Amino acid sequence: MPKIPTFTARGRPTAETGSIQSNIKLDPRSSIAASILPVVNEVANYAIKKRDNEEKLIAKKTVLELKAESDKIIESQKDNISEEESINNWKNTFTPLIKQKTSSIKNRRIKKLVEQSIDLENSESVYHLKQNSFKAYEKESVKTYNDDINADIAKFKTETNPVLKDKYRNQLYIKAELFNEEHMLGSNDLKKRKEAIDSVLLLTDADSFIGTPDAVNKIKELDKSVNGVKFLSDENFNNSIYNSYVQKIESIAVKGDPNSDYEEAERLLNELENTERYTGSKTISGKREKAFATLKQKILTESIGHDTFVRKIEQGNKFYTYQTEQKKLLEGTFFNAFDASFNKGVNKERASEAGLEYESRIDLYVQSNPDATYNEQQQYARDLRLNLIDKYDDVTTEQITAFNLTENKFNVVRETASVSEWYSEYKKNPSLKDDEGKPIRNTLVSLAKLNGYVDEDGKVQVNKFFNDYVEILKSRQEG
Repeated sequence: MPKIPTFTARGRPTAETGSIQSNIKLDPRSSIAASILPVVNEVANYAIKKRDNEEKLIAKKTVLELKAESDKIIESQKDNISEEESINNWKNTFTPLIKQKTSSIKNRRIKKLVEQSIDLENSESVYHLKQNSFKAYEKESVKTYNDDINADIAKFKTETNPVLKDKYRNQLYIKAELFNEEHMLGSNDLKKRKEAIDSVLLLTDADSFIGTPDAVNKIKELDKSVNGVKFLSDENFNNSIYNSYVQKIESIAVKGDPNSDYEEAERLLNELENTERYTGSKTISGKREKAFATLKQKILTESIGHDTFVRKIEQGNKFYTYQTEQKKLLEGTFFNAFDASFNKGVNKERASEAGLEYESRIDLYVQSNPDATYNEQQQYARDLRLNLIDKYDDVTTEQITAFNLTENKFNVVRETASVSEWYSEYKKNPSLKDDEGKPIRNTLVSLAKLNGYVDEDGKVQVNKFFNDYVEILKSRQEG
């Protein structure tokens, strides 16, 4: 048989895997790989950059939200004069908000960005808190100083004892010095503050002289004694004196006020016109000349009609009282709650209707007769009461139309027979007087008066009213 050849390995076993071995190496800087690699790197860099930007945006949004909350807390502390307290209040409120917000962030990079940004913002927030506290302190300090100064000025104004007035003046100086020192405002500020105090005190004393005897000379001597021109200009002095006089004049010259004193107001006007500073500078000068002329004309014009106006007001008040009493008498004629004969529903209705018509006629009379004297007003109110008693006596309200002169001149509807009976009584005694000379009440005459049948001399036109009234009653019956 043919012999099968065999192969005997001469080398040692190796750990290398069986494969085709090659010494050919691929250079990444050449061939196809070289062209692909930059693209791959660019894509990877873009992805990383995009991720970073997204995280920065999310972090920035979160920081803005937290900053908004921080700003609210800072705003709430803007009036707190204590720097330490305002910062602590901000920290105690804002720190929990930061923790709450960051604890919900899962991305560590975003969380770190937020924390870093907030740290930077916090330093700015503390700065604003300190700044606001200082402003609040300054504001409160100024307010307290002004209130304190004004309180001493008020004491100075009402004080008449010269010793105490000097005491209050020195107290004002001391308070100005302490404020100036506390705020380190310098010598120039202190000088201006003391001059402002001197100005106010001078004008306060000058104002107290207005309305007193020899006020012009008193003001002039006071101004000269303190050498007021050193700290108060002529313009400011004159303007203040003018305003004080005007305020005084207008307070005592109120048209229609019974307590007004126009004579004193005119005296003060003349006094003001002649007021001048010890330097010779006149109060009524410049733009004040025109204003003074207007004020003087107003006061002089009002004073002419003031007394008449006041009398009219007083008369109106008196007449109101009188006509009110007449109305009560009218209503009491028809209704009395304590009298069984006059407390029925029909009585109350009649009284109410009569009272309403009385008020309406009184209002019309006052409007139509603004120049009527008090006696004339009294006479009209008394006659009106008696006439309305005649009108509503023993008549149901259904027989009487509502009071309306424009729509219904004849506002009383009665039976023709009754009207004829009243007319017959009138014809028998036109003078309407009894044997003793006392007037006799006649319903027809009252109705004629109520419906305006009175001539220029005040005589009632009974015949004319009767003729017109009968014709209207006939036409209504026919209708």
